[in-house]
Amino acid sequence: MNTKTLSAVATLAALSISTVASAQHADLLVIRDDAGNLLTGQYDFDDGSVVNTNTRVYEGEFDAFGTTDEPGFNALSGSNIPVGYQALAGNTALSFDARSFSIGETTANLFYWDGQGEVNFGAADNTLTISKAPSSIFSATLDGSDSIVDSFDIDTTSSDGFMHKHIDAGLSNISADAHGFYMWSLTLEHGSDTADPIFFIHGFGLEDEEAHELAIDWANANLVPAPGSVALLLGLPALWTRRR
Repeated sequence: MNTKTLSAVATLAALSISTVASAQHADLLVIRDDAGNLLTGQYDFDDGSVVNTNTRVYEGEFDAFGTTDEPGFNALSGSNIPVGYQALAGNTALSFDARSFSIGETTANLFYWDGQGEVNFGAADNTLTISKAPSSIFSATLDGSDSIVDSFDIDTTSSDGFMHKHIDAGLSNISADAHGFYMWSLTLEHGSDTADPIFFIHGFGLEDEEAHELAIDWANANLVPAPGSVALLLGLPALWTRRR
């Protein structure tokens, strides 16, 4: 194996596999590997570095009004892409579909767990609206049904592939009865490329980090296939990294 190949493999391993978790500010990263596959990971704004390229479950919190813009959607410019990866295509929209998915015999586009006892997500009675300005044009509402919701362009990359965009999400019922954890799933599309589905688990009205971590771990174990071939090829353990 030549030096260039060794360098690329080492970089890929460092980005895809990590044993460190912290509470630094990390947003959602969209990037392509050298084969052109669209991947999702995390980018750390505290030190300006790529945390990983294999995140499929993201966590966040709703504020007291049931709204959030976590996490932001980011893509790196061509000059900042690490070895073994490619920037997104320039001047191209990143869009999403809000998808329904199944837990046991229940299929829904929005799930809810009250945070009590074992993790137990069921179809939500609440609704969640994802939007950007102007919201009268750009919005998608998830209602706990099994329908797939056609959505909108999150943003368009600059000429060198860069993007940084936050969009809003808000619950309709923000009473005490609605406190708990909400989970939904998006499929990101960029040009002709589609990433594997990603999941969001956001807490509302609860200050229970342990329960939130349990929900994240449950989703990684039950909704996301085991981390793939890179770790196996390198003979390394497949570990999830989570940053907030």
